[in-house]
Amino acid sequence: MQHKMIPALTVLAILGSAAAAMANGAVSEFPAGGIVFKPEKDISIASEDLEIGWDLIRVRYVFMSSASEPLQRTIGFPMARVSLADGPDNIGNTTRAESGDDPHNYMAFEVAVNGKPLVPALHEYAWSGDTNVTGKLLALGVPLFAGDIGTYGKLAKLPENTIGELTRQKLVVKESREDGWVIPLWDYQSVYEWTQTFAPGKTIVEIAYRPLFGTSYDSHSYYEDGAGAPLYCLEGEIRDRLARARREQISSPVPFTVGYILQTATNWHGPIGEFRLTVSDGHGSLFSFCVPEGLKPAGDGTSWVAEDFVPSSDLDIVFYVQDN
Repeated sequence: MQHKMIPALTVLAILGSAAAAMANGAVSEFPAGGIVFKPEKDISIASEDLEIGWDLIRVRYVFMSSASEPLQRTIGFPMARVSLADGPDNIGNTTRAESGDDPHNYMAFEVAVNGKPLVPALHEYAWSGDTNVTGKLLALGVPLFAGDIGTYGKLAKLPENTIGELTRQKLVVKESREDGWVIPLWDYQSVYEWTQTFAPGKTIVEIAYRPLFGTSYDSHSYYEDGAGAPLYCLEGEIRDRLARARREQISSPVPFTVGYILQTATNWHGPIGEFRLTVSDGHGSLFSFCVPEGLKPAGDGTSWVAEDFVPSSDLDIVFYVQDN
């Protein structure tokens, strides 16, 4: 299965394409039916430091408010939509569950403002394709997500007429056994929200989360002679190093794709004053991606920079991780 998601300051995460992406944030609100991103005319991004790895993403923003008085804005971080039908491990991620983390925070999202951690409010959504079915499920007394394998058991205890209605709407499937689970067919999404006060001048916001990286049953597609290689500009030295690693090692490096949506930064006032991208996961893995227009290499092979940066494309990165 492949995941695509969206973050940055209001990070909008989407599931269902070749990468797990996050996005540059924007002022948001939560009306009935979902999230609306609103342009901001008084607050700009003075600088953004973005560090992307296949297992961790960090972003540090310096916002600058030109207003004469403090401004209060609602900021939202939508996490990737995750299919409950694929089993509880798909959302409960065993490494996080074993550490005692909240399974609703399946991307281990953290935020700090001016160096102080915040505890954002949780909003939960259910999606059938692109249709928001949250209200429909809640009206029927259906739990969106019980936090673990318990979701299946709780659904099985619903009244038969409720299960029948959910089945007719193709929102669940009931196992053939008499005491079988009822499997949800919707995608679950956590959205974290907090009220941010932007004082005149500088506000520093730092975000960290673990991306839902994408994988594929057809790993060969991401290798140097695969059909997917051009999508990640796999060429030159990196292409040659990957080919050599595959020849010399017992097992080929495993490709993981990670996406990050840059273009929502245009919701803030003006361009990003100073932008730095660092791609590194601390494991020495190879990676490849098409460098967005306007970014220049910083000279170390892992960093790119720009001034007055207006993103015109997003990031899709493939990491090649050796499993031994």
